[in-house]
Amino acid sequence: MTDFDAVGTVRLLQRLAEESSGLITLDAGIDDARMDGWPVPVPEDVRVLLRAVGGVRVMVSRSVQNGHTSYEHLDFAHPYNAGRYAGCDTSWYLDHAGGTGSHWFLYTDHGDGHTYVDVDRATGAWGPVFQFWDGTDTVRMAPSLPAWLDGLADCARRAFADTGTAATDPDTAAAPDPAGPDPATVDAFGRSFGEHWWDLDRHATTVAPVTAPEARAAADPVLREAAAGLPDDALLADLRPVTGPARVDFPLAYPCRYTRHSGGAVLIAVPWEID
Repeated sequence: MTDFDAVGTVRLLQRLAEESSGLITLDAGIDDARMDGWPVPVPEDVRVLLRAVGGVRVMVSRSVQNGHTSYEHLDFAHPYNAGRYAGCDTSWYLDHAGGTGSHWFLYTDHGDGHTYVDVDRATGAWGPVFQFWDGTDTVRMAPSLPAWLDGLADCARRAFADTGTAATDPDTAAAPDPAGPDPATVDAFGRSFGEHWWDLDRHATTVAPVTAPEARAAADPVLREAAAGLPDDALLADLRPVTGPARVDFPLAYPCRYTRHSGGAVLIAVPWEID
């Protein structure tokens, strides 16, 4: 990743958990032996982050009747990456996102969004973070994993401010109640956090795709290289002009298969015939 301050990202997440009065917790880190067994390379800067933090759990609701708590769970060792989740075969999602080795799933939300980070097959670098649904619409959420986590922290802190749920001074505040925050507090925070979190893709800039023949005829060498060898019915979206979240609605028959080029700068969708 470019300009990845892994230590700074770890501190950001740890501070966020400390500020949260128990609403946000961090999963234990992931050891190198486990990362070595993954089907994607894990660069050292990413390892620094993952050794310290294996995921982030954000409380979004809690039942008054039985205390059951729902979380948004950012899981840096997400089971989707192994092709199974909750006993179900998820290999379709691996292929939809470009195939094993080209990405790493990080998060599945309650709205059926699937979030992954691009992994460059040639260099092993971890790049932009993308989200797709069960269709042909997709969003580049952030230019990198740390930028995406910065966005998470910003949304959480805005929700703290909206609901008055942050510890006033994390350095001197009492430890959170072992039973966890009360349901009303969790629900208020969860609603506010959700509004800010979903705004990241609701306000994304729309990028119009071009056909593979148009890209091969373009003056831009990056587009020409990205389109080389693609079928004529493939579509490409150049995300380089957009600095924030970028949305692409590919006018293709469902389903399609996504790939990425130039470190995730160009998003490609190819019609996909499933056997």
